[in-house]
Amino acid sequence: MVKLDVTGIFENARRQGRTALTELEAKQVLGAAGLEVTREKLAKSEEEAVTISEQIGFPVVLKVASPDIAHKSDAGGVQIGLVNRDEVRLGYRRIMEAVTQKHPHADIHGILVQEMVRDGVETIVGITNRGPFGPVVAFGLGGVFVELLKDITFRIAPVDEAGATEMLGEIQGSRMLDGYRGQVKADRRALARAIVRLSELAIEFRDEIEELDINPLLAAGDHAIALDALIVLRKTNTAAQERGASGAFVVERSNGIRAVLEPRSIAVVGASPNPEKSGHVLLKNIIANGFPGAIYPINPKADQILGYKAYPTILDVPGEIDLVFFLLPGEFVPKLFADCKKKGVKAAVIISAGFAEVGGEGAKAQQALEELISQTGVRSVGPNTIGFVNIDAKLVASFAFFENWKDGPIALAAQSGIFAGAVADQLMYRKAQRLGIGASLPFGNKIDLDESDFVEWAWKNPKTKVIALHIEGMRDPRRFFSLANQVKRTKPIIVLKSGRTQAGARAASSHTGSLAVDDVLVDHGFRQYGLVRAYDMEEFLEYMKAFSYLPLPKGKRIGVVTFSGASAVMATDELTEYSFELAQLAPATTERVRKFMPPWQPVTNPLDLWVALGAGNRLAHEEGLHAMLDDENVDAVMLILVALANADFDGMREIFTKARERHPDKPIYTVMEGGRVKEKWMHDIEGLDAPVFETTHIAVKALDAMRRYAQTRDRVQPDPSLAK
Repeated sequence: MVKLDVTGIFENARRQGRTALTELEAKQVLGAAGLEVTREKLAKSEEEAVTISEQIGFPVVLKVASPDIAHKSDAGGVQIGLVNRDEVRLGYRRIMEAVTQKHPHADIHGILVQEMVRDGVETIVGITNRGPFGPVVAFGLGGVFVELLKDITFRIAPVDEAGATEMLGEIQGSRMLDGYRGQVKADRRALARAIVRLSELAIEFRDEIEELDINPLLAAGDHAIALDALIVLRKTNTAAQERGASGAFVVERSNGIRAVLEPRSIAVVGASPNPEKSGHVLLKNIIANGFPGAIYPINPKADQILGYKAYPTILDVPGEIDLVFFLLPGEFVPKLFADCKKKGVKAAVIISAGFAEVGGEGAKAQQALEELISQTGVRSVGPNTIGFVNIDAKLVASFAFFENWKDGPIALAAQSGIFAGAVADQLMYRKAQRLGIGASLPFGNKIDLDESDFVEWAWKNPKTKVIALHIEGMRDPRRFFSLANQVKRTKPIIVLKSGRTQAGARAASSHTGSLAVDDVLVDHGFRQYGLVRAYDMEEFLEYMKAFSYLPLPKGKRIGVVTFSGASAVMATDELTEYSFELAQLAPATTERVRKFMPPWQPVTNPLDLWVALGAGNRLAHEEGLHAMLDDENVDAVMLILVALANADFDGMREIFTKARERHPDKPIYTVMEGGRVKEKWMHDIEGLDAPVFETTHIAVKALDAMRRYAQTRDRVQPDPSLAK
């Protein structure tokens, strides 16, 4: 990136007490950044305006130049299409009369005389720069598209040309750029280059520019010309505060989360001999699930708890302590951190509540605790959490009791304790389709360690295949996306982001003290850096199951094997809506299936096999599925089973086992409809990593999520880290 020599423009505005640049100043900045701008010059009189107009060439546009008038048209400060000397003089007078009447105290620098560019597609390109995201680039079509339809897309800067080109295709009005109904066709490459240069400007002057709007950026032929522009400067103290406090600009930090998830010794402050207390349940969980390290219950009123010697304080413990769990009321936490520093404790899980999630005094207490954590160097999870699980360390440390936790390739982190509590209990209680979760960590208020630390840990953990996150707010979006940009190349990241609405964000704040962030920018960021977003709990759990059980689809050609005509129609609709194709069956597949089908039944895709049951229930199921899998034209199979008594047979496990052995790289998305027989079949295939979905709709969503990930995982974006 070339350092631009425009600081003098910013300094001049600041000396005059201005935060908004004039249009002329803004275009000087854009021109220096390599963007094309209109030819123009400032006139101080009617005659000077006439002279400049003749130099530029008619027709021209006149605009008032004043830092005090942001909306020039509303003030009567614009005259367009002036074709001769007399019209320029008259236009000059009209502007001066209108603006002095509406803005009598405005500082008017003169009248800007500008060439008039006629034909082209009006677009809007802009920058917004506020914590915690830092510089973000926006693109959309002008007029009603952006004002009424909100047809606009975003990218976290920096953006490369490939990313800018994608932006052009993401808006609903994208076809307008290609000369819709006889209009001038826009040069997409010129537009993309303009977005890239604006992105570079946003990064280079992130401490100077708060907002920048080019409205319109006219796409005319092979040009993208800025017809009007506004730049608003940042307050310098605001930029400094964000860089130092919000985390918007990435700070290097060690991955201290290992001290939490992989301790060799544990102390439970608030351990209790009372089975109804959380301090008892958490300690029992740790012991019952076989944690191999030293365990120290801390309780000044007990000699022994669950067979382990109890100590009055952690300072009385004879051995080293890696990790401490705090279960006492919040007011005791600061004293405990002082003891942790003396004892050399590496990490803490603060289960205690009553901090930012309650607002007011709780928020002040959390801020004080955050400063204490920074001073002591004790890396912390919480407050307001319920503990965590890491099966590799044989550590089940939640105050929800688990005896039958299923290990597996999923690393799950959540803002809320429900995921290591009620949801985990529900999942582990299942008799079929259980999710294997190797680690589950609820963050609570995220006072220190957060989702970025967890993603980095899970990335480096060879056992983890899928990373799943539930978040309500983000402390440091740029650090998170910088990591995700690398991690998603080898491990998918599935995110359930709640707090999408203003009401939801308020609820998140009262629940975990979460920092609300603009969900529109979050959503665009997820797509930009290749994360998989789930919008509800069903999607979240089913996506986890699909990604942990199945290989990625290699294309969009789908073979549908069904025993229900109605379900076949629904599946076809849903696949089409998500831009999948029904595979064209190979002749060999058609002939193979025809052997056990009635002669009057056509062999097509979807392949409806209910009438083939007369040839034998197992034969129809086995040959129908395997014929579709063997077809080279098929990238993935949707299998819709009707589990009724007259379709029942023995051997479902063998069919699925053989399918996986013959086609380990071709995914099967199974939907099973029925009652008693469905329960039997699901029991038969349990343990084969064969996902079963409740409806064709959620199955297609999971298929689409995996296809989008397969398409984008190797597409690495420019690193959003802004550390200098």
